[in-house]
Amino acid sequence: MEREDAKKLFRKLAASYPNWKVDKGIAEIWIEELEEADAEHAWANAKEHIRESKFAPTIADIVKPNARIDADREIERTRQYLKEQEEREKSTVPPPWVEEGIDKKVWIKREMAKAKERLK
Repeated sequence: MEREDAKKLFRKLAASYPNWKVDKGIAEIWIEELEEADAEHAWANAKEHIRESKFAPTIADIVKPNARIDADREIERTRQYLKEQEEREKSTVPPPWVEEGIDKKVWIKREMAKAKERLK
């Protein structure tokens, strides 16, 4: 997370918990830790914490991975994978029985019969 974003997030937390005793040293520690955090996770955790808890958070509460963000990212990766898979399937030639709209076993039997006729 960029330093300015870390400061902004810390200010939001400090404003949300007016009884939270913070000084310059505490603020600097928080900002240093927030700079190392994934911004999307930290903001999501902060918003959830503010909505769910009347007590000020710890650094660990904010910098931890956010389950919802992880789930959303996994869903997006899955969607992308399925889209790529669909594109690959479109670019491949379907088997002859699919093109003809018949069952694979029926097609094999027919081809075997044709092969036997050619051998006669």
